[in-house]
Amino acid sequence: MNFELGTLNLNANRYTAAMLAELVGVHVSRVRSWQRRGWIVPAEQQHRLAYFDFAELTVARQLAELSRLGLAPKTIERKLAEIQRRFPDVKRPLAELTLVLDGRTLLVRRGNGLVEPGGQLRIDFDALTHGDDEEDRSIIPSPAVFLARELPGALEEAAPQRLAAWAAELDEAGDLRAAAEMYRAAMAAGGPQPELCFNLAEVLYRADELSAARERYFMAIELDEDYVEARVNLGCVLLELGERELAVGAFSGALRSHEAYADAHYHLARTLDDLGRGGEAVAHWQRFAELSPESPWAEEARERLGEN
Repeated sequence: MNFELGTLNLNANRYTAAMLAELVGVHVSRVRSWQRRGWIVPAEQQHRLAYFDFAELTVARQLAELSRLGLAPKTIERKLAEIQRRFPDVKRPLAELTLVLDGRTLLVRRGNGLVEPGGQLRIDFDALTHGDDEEDRSIIPSPAVFLARELPGALEEAAPQRLAAWAAELDEAGDLRAAAEMYRAAMAAGGPQPELCFNLAEVLYRADELSAARERYFMAIELDEDYVEARVNLGCVLLELGERELAVGAFSGALRSHEAYADAHYHLARTLDDLGRGGEAVAHWQRFAELSPESPWAEEARERLGEN
């Protein structure tokens, strides 16, 4: 097997969105939302696949804790903006500051001392309203209304981006059906794009529309054959649909484009084991363990290697 040279072979402490989600205990869609908002920043990207380092894992843990407190993304965004206004030298509050949770109060510390000379910066969550999301969503028009407002044949260039941004907000709010319609409208306005197809497939998968998700992943790959995350996610959907041999093909296709994609080795190894092809699985378990020894699935890889 020819190994692809790259950063991952030299420094295995990198995490994909799926790994990050597993480590901090949230759905991977939440991690993608954080990346879209710029709260976590990839250390590198290959074939549209984002890799995050340990510093971003620390940020993700803080964000996961805020989410578990019930704070909506819009609320977190406003509170981070408030911190930046008070401390303009802080460019990334979640990366540069430590947020200490004390009941329903957020205490912000900087370094070894307090942020404010006279005491801690206290942000009282009880003062926050939980109707923020409803208020924000009320300004999002329906796709049909938005497209009807535009002059036929003269859609502004920014229209697809606006529709996609609204779709992402609806996705964050958990309105998967509306998010799917908005992504479809974005493609109607600007034509199919690989990332739009991928995002729509993700929403459809979470809405338990597996066949529809499969078709959208296929479309993303048709538009960009090196979209390795779409290939792996397609493989996972195929597994749920009982099409295991096709799933092997999807995972193998991802590795042909990006051999150092640890997640693809992991899913392929598991699938081969389940098909009774343990001999073929061994090489992929070994490669996965080599690429990602700090992965949340590393222990499983070691156990499988022991069994094989």
